[in-house]
Amino acid sequence: MSECPVDQAPDEASGPSEVPAGRALSVVPGAPGAASAGQGDDGHWDAPFLALVDRVRADARLAARHGLLGRYDGPDDRGADLFEAVAFQDTSELSDSGWLDRHEAICRLEARLAAMKAEATAAYETSLHGVSADLGHRHPEPGDRVAEPGERRWVAGDLRSTADELALVWQMHKGAAMARIHTSCELVHNFPATLRALEEGQLTERAAFTIVRELSVLDDPDARRAAETALLGWAEKHPLQKLKQEAQREAARRSPDARSKAHARAMDERSVRIFPNSDGTAELVHTHDALDAGAVMNSLTRAAAYQRRQGDSRSMDQLRADIALERLLPRTRRGREPGENADVELHDDSTAGVDATVVIHATGAEIRALIDGENSTGGTAEHYGPIPQESLRKHLTRALARTLLGGAGRSRIGLRLSDEPPAGKPDRYAPDAATDRFVRLRDRTCQFPGCNQPAEFADVDHRVAFAEGGRSTTDNLHCLCRHHHRLKHEGGWVITSNPDGTATWTSPAGRRYRTPPPDRGGSDPPDSGAPW
Repeated sequence: MSECPVDQAPDEASGPSEVPAGRALSVVPGAPGAASAGQGDDGHWDAPFLALVDRVRADARLAARHGLLGRYDGPDDRGADLFEAVAFQDTSELSDSGWLDRHEAICRLEARLAAMKAEATAAYETSLHGVSADLGHRHPEPGDRVAEPGERRWVAGDLRSTADELALVWQMHKGAAMARIHTSCELVHNFPATLRALEEGQLTERAAFTIVRELSVLDDPDARRAAETALLGWAEKHPLQKLKQEAQREAARRSPDARSKAHARAMDERSVRIFPNSDGTAELVHTHDALDAGAVMNSLTRAAAYQRRQGDSRSMDQLRADIALERLLPRTRRGREPGENADVELHDDSTAGVDATVVIHATGAEIRALIDGENSTGGTAEHYGPIPQESLRKHLTRALARTLLGGAGRSRIGLRLSDEPPAGKPDRYAPDAATDRFVRLRDRTCQFPGCNQPAEFADVDHRVAFAEGGRSTTDNLHCLCRHHHRLKHEGGWVITSNPDGTATWTSPAGRRYRTPPPDRGGSDPPDSGAPW
């Protein structure tokens, strides 16, 4: 921590050597033993001067804890003075300690902004007051409960989704926005002391959200407040890196079943996620019960060790990865049904979907370059993005070998020529099978900005309504998941096609978001639309 030395407080017998003159200048010279500003004819110090001395002491305490810039962090200005000090600080001659002071000041400003963001989120939720639209019936009915944070709701006859709209403002997926909305409302309404500590820059946003998440399993308000008070006291004396473990201990002390509730909540949130890397690989993360995950890992390790003992030269990590893939994508086995004389393919209903294909989107030029042995891009892979030509060659060769040479099992690779749409039947309302397939493979996901629901399970919708003159062509069709299809027709969202092939979505609040044009083999659509 940086030091900000300040003289001892003056008494009636002697004057201070330095006198404060405001925030930009902490002290001014004074002559010991001589009368100076603030000292009356009788030698006593007047109230305004003593107030300034108190300010110097407060500055010193803030500087000792938060660096020299901490002097500008007033208790009532919500960081306005601190922001000004940081924004206009002369950094040309800062020492290493000065740079750390600046970092800490910025972190305190981020905490204050996070508190404001949480309050704005809760206020926005409150402004869109309405009944829940997630109760199993299509339209509102008498007795419907009020929508919970992040939940779809009916507002003045329109279907509104706070999660969708805030996700676009925050530039994140709807699921992440839902979690942030819920946590922000919990913080504002049920954890006032934590919110205050965040406003004062004593906690980071991550720490505040951790407190909310870990203590929200306590149903008793008194127990929750007591745990919050204890945890905030702990946070004043310890590094925040261990806050999560301490919060779990505080919850467990006050409720024996707190950990069981937390576990049940985590199990409800279990998922499988894919995280593309930049080198043609991707990480597949499967979240499940810790003991089940440990058992899977042990099983893979034993199988890998067995393979090594049989002379396999692959490393244990490579073997575990390869064995897991074989288990997740088993080949269709061959055998004989009772009473049959010939081999037939045996299918197990419990493994439905295991032979699902991954589609590679490529242009005719990319395929021709591959056949002619010329260098080119390799197209894009579904759920991943651009792939190198060598990867396209390898998987296409495997697919052809299985198809033409009768290899075991079916190919897990499909190929779409992204620049050759079918002619279709544009004057019919329902698109024909070839057009439907082309649109789904082209869009890959729901075309609402930021939505990543697979097009395979979406509705094929007309951008310009068929009844209003829109035709069933690939350029006028796009995929919308059922949720966003309903938002378009019942929630007041308006979609406009632009000459460059992009589309603009206008929200009920009047904000506009642009989506990219339909993919024609270049790269995967981005994760979220960008507001104008």
